[in-house]
Amino acid sequence: MTTPSDDILLEITAAGVSLRVAAIDAATGEEVTFIAPHGTAEAALARLARDKLAYVRARKAGAAPTPAAEPRPAPGRKGGRSIIA
Repeated sequence: MTTPSDDILLEITAAGVSLRVAAIDAATGEEVTFIAPHGTAEAALARLARDKLAYVRARKAGAAPTPAAEPRPAPGRKGGRSIIA
């Protein structure tokens, strides 16, 4: 089994006023996707990708995710599974 690495490949695609971001762990090939506002800094996108990969790994392992990786509902919404930048 391959262990997760710090190397993340980002694919950023403009979709109207948003960015669709696909992040792939270079070692494991695990992929996550999310949508971010157009104009979000690439460093912030990389941080979000790293956090989301950590969150998905923790969920798959059955461990409780760390507070920094837990999704927060968007303001004005109840529940939700979004990660707010």
